[in-house]
Amino acid sequence: MVDAERILLGLLRAKQLELDPDLPVERAMRPGPSTFRPYVSMKEMADFMVEHSLESVPITTSDGKLVGVLLKSDAIRLAADAAACARKLITPQPPESN
Repeated sequence: MVDAERILLGLLRAKQLELDPDLPVERAMRPGPSTFRPYVSMKEMADFMVEHSLESVPITTSDGKLVGVLLKSDAIRLAADAAACARKLITPQPPESN
């Protein structure tokens, strides 16, 4: 949930709604959620999300403005792509033959 300036106020998780689907959002949400900054590496995000069994995490600016939500599946895929790219850069490639 965000306010008019897109400041993140809280997160709504499915398990809270499962307890009482009629609960108002402001009571069901978890206020003051952990957030991450856009500059955190994809590998670090993927590792954290796997370690803590998080399917998604909010990405915010330092003043709390919501930038977006990162999905664990995207973090893992992008971290793997970055690692593959880095391996290509450091692994000598055979010269092309003409």
